[in-house]
Amino acid sequence: MKGHRGNPGLKGRLVDKSVDAYVLALETINRLSIRYRVETFCYLICNAWELLLKAKILEDSGKKDAIFYKSQKGKPKRSLSLRDCLEQVIPDKLDPERRIIELIADLRDESVHLVFTGVPRDALCLFQAGVINYHKRLSEWFQVALSDRVHVGMMSIVYDMEPQHGDLSDKRLRRELGKDAADFLTRYCSEIRQEFEQLQRPAEFSIGIEYRLVLTDKPGDADIVLSRGLAGDTVTQIVEVPKDPSKSHPLRQKEVLEQIQTALKGVEINQHDMRCVNNVHRIKTRSEFFYQGKVKGSPGQYSPTYVNWLIRQFQNDPNFFEKARSKAKRST
Repeated sequence: MKGHRGNPGLKGRLVDKSVDAYVLALETINRLSIRYRVETFCYLICNAWELLLKAKILEDSGKKDAIFYKSQKGKPKRSLSLRDCLEQVIPDKLDPERRIIELIADLRDESVHLVFTGVPRDALCLFQAGVINYHKRLSEWFQVALSDRVHVGMMSIVYDMEPQHGDLSDKRLRRELGKDAADFLTRYCSEIRQEFEQLQRPAEFSIGIEYRLVLTDKPGDADIVLSRGLAGDTVTQIVEVPKDPSKSHPLRQKEVLEQIQTALKGVEINQHDMRCVNNVHRIKTRSEFFYQGKVKGSPGQYSPTYVNWLIRQFQNDPNFFEKARSKAKRST
């Protein structure tokens, strides 16, 4: 990480340690000779995310105490847990990126009691998305490049792990795992599949073997592209390439409003409300929600994932649209 080693201050040290944990997680999960690789990967990737989230909280708040719980007399000072950090940085309980970290943390916690000698395909897809999400957030939040430390091939953990060998219906694998571990992983993978479908199958939640990670001059050949940036910029960027916007982002603003009003009976929102939400939450920078054609005058297109996200926001907080209006008004 050129220019980032020895980064002064607590935030810089947190970022540096986070990257170290991330690199170790990748090195561990891709080494087939390590029998304890699944559990170790979970510990390390959770640690990497926790440190990264704490650095983000420090940057947003500007206060060192923001990453600590309130002091209690006679007790040592404690920093925020991973789940409490997630709640601050990603408040949406159903956000795919948040859920993926929570699910990996569940597997980490359970591995204290169980031994996982096999890796089910659903868990591998979850790991793969968590790796890519980390890379994206590190670049977006702190403009840190990983290209000099992590080869793109290291990020393709799905291919290295041979997921077809992790079929939980296989009697040999279940005997090897033991009843308790096999039963837990069966429930765990079922939950992953169910959430994946409920969230409209976002790549931020689970990346299967049909996704290809490439460094190429032809980004149209890939679903997700890792590039070194423009004009010599050393910050690695992630570009998600929609294969067919008419299918992935088929909705115009009018149709989004219609679907919201149909789903949320009695809720009156208009184009101004959507503009406020878009501005406050930077929707047009999120490729999973918004697509803008390159032809001049092309209308913006929205995905069904965006509609579902809006519905969840309102269900979690009935004042969601009102707050967006107020915040947008203050910002202008």
